[in-house]
Amino acid sequence: MFNSGMKRTAILVAAFATCACSFASANAAQPSATPVSDIGRLSAKGSQAFQDIQQARLAIFSGRPAQATKLVKEAQASMNAAQADDTAFLKAESDLKTPPSMKYQSSSAKSTTPVSWLPVGADVTVTDDFAARPSQAKAVASANEQLKSGRPGAAMKVLKLADVNVSYTMAVVPLKQTIADVDKAAGLLSMDKYYEANQTLKEVQDSVRYDWVDLKALPQPVHAVAKNDIAGPASGTMAK
Repeated sequence: MFNSGMKRTAILVAAFATCACSFASANAAQPSATPVSDIGRLSAKGSQAFQDIQQARLAIFSGRPAQATKLVKEAQASMNAAQADDTAFLKAESDLKTPPSMKYQSSSAKSTTPVSWLPVGADVTVTDDFAARPSQAKAVASANEQLKSGRPGAAMKVLKLADVNVSYTMAVVPLKQTIADVDKAAGLLSMDKYYEANQTLKEVQDSVRYDWVDLKALPQPVHAVAKNDIAGPASGTMAK
């Protein structure tokens, strides 16, 4: 469901893709504080719901309505659980930043009204040739360990402090609208309206939006800036 087509560091992304966690201090549908604070706020239940939705559409196409109905019911349960997993955040669609490599998928005007977005997928891109600097290679290894331990936010900070050029893309869906549409699809399936149910599920998939952060462009912590000023610029970094 989520595939940006961007160049990535395989180990880093593989570790991140399996991580679905939230910050203990975060509350559901709270305003987004900073781009870094949103990193790692992935909804495991939301991601599972979208897998079920994709499989449900395939089941409808394949003439397996009973399986489609079962999958949509599971998607309903997952989306209801996602409301309480503290991963949703408030933001206007107009404030979501589409990755440079993507084209915005809707020709309609972006809403300026804040709504609750549920993160259902993520992608990390490392654009530096970090092998050129041992310190950066060490930072990437450390970030992988952080990701494996379920601390994606800490991993991104490690990479930023090491001046590794990293960008982060989050796939999000409007929480309330998605729940309503999945419930609608379930109702249509119960009335044997398979074409209409499939179209409703397609609308859910089409509602995915993306929020992109270039971590290298974010302000550095004061102590990191001071350290860099003392050491001077590093050599050998190759941006791609």
